[in-house]
Amino acid sequence: MTGNLNELAYGTKRSGVMDIQHVIDVAFHPRQFGPLSAEIMELAVPMFFPRGTIINRQGDQAQQFFFVHNGHVRGTIVRSDGTEKVIAFADTGQFFAEVPFFQQCNHWYTGEAVEPTHVSAFTWATIDKINHTHPDFVLKLMQSLAHKVWMLSNQMMSVTFDHSEVRLARILIEILNRKPIGTRSLSITHQELSALMGTSRVMVTRLLNVWRNSGIVDLRKGSIRIINNQELERIAAFGFE
Repeated sequence: MTGNLNELAYGTKRSGVMDIQHVIDVAFHPRQFGPLSAEIMELAVPMFFPRGTIINRQGDQAQQFFFVHNGHVRGTIVRSDGTEKVIAFADTGQFFAEVPFFQQCNHWYTGEAVEPTHVSAFTWATIDKINHTHPDFVLKLMQSLAHKVWMLSNQMMSVTFDHSEVRLARILIEILNRKPIGTRSLSITHQELSALMGTSRVMVTRLLNVWRNSGIVDLRKGSIRIINNQELERIAAFGFE
């Protein structure tokens, strides 16, 4: 994505008309805020979580939130009937668990390190110090919270108005854009994709099989390889071209 912060956050205007594609891009791609300054890192608590480690658990009191220096965190919610849904990811340069922290409530999802992950942890004592000495960091936190509300609103609109094929394409592109440039293989299951889409695993498998027959993807157990990225982006932009 290109453009300054205001363009990315609100879309650019061309001849008085907002460019909706900029809105789509930012709505489905979490914003990166890092790296942190040395002064902020000195106030926060550095932590390392090996792959598979639970960083914060659903239902526990939110006594701190985190900033990812490197690694990858997956947020999942488990319902009373045992149904698990992936609702969020956090990568390098992003905050997570800050919403329940500032709400002063319990964590409403479990954060798990899906690869070795280094973070900085922030408590109320840390925030109190930062608030008086680094107001620019407080602005970053406000931007992070506002952006997540923006993403949620747009994802809800996508669920309401967009075809399943469009939603699946956008999710795959979103995940791809978090990976190193040139990445084409994604380690993700059909069940995880269905949770992100809010649809059934059968629907996801059906769509992916259609795409495989069309030469858009190649399917392996537990992974998806993107073969025709241009066609996937065309599907994701359906209705906005």
